[in-house]
Amino acid sequence: MVNWRKILQWLFVIFVIYIIIEVIRNILGGSLGFEEVVITLLVANLGYTFHLHSKILDINSKLSEHLGWHRGKKNHNNQHNI
Repeated sequence: MVNWRKILQWLFVIFVIYIIIEVIRNILGGSLGFEEVVITLLVANLGYTFHLHSKILDINSKLSEHLGWHRGKKNHNNQHNI
């Protein structure tokens, strides 16, 4: 089975490397115009935002499970005390 998330992450890394190269080329004399470099940086920022969003959702679900476990354990102990 193809892991699309890993493929997209590697494509994003390659895109960021390309952006870094283009920024360096622009500083040294330019290949892309300033507007193109800014647009590519905005696209990279958007991609990184989506990546962080998925990570935050993963952490949020793990935290909810963990807190739910504590609530269940606390309620379980209260039932034994009655």
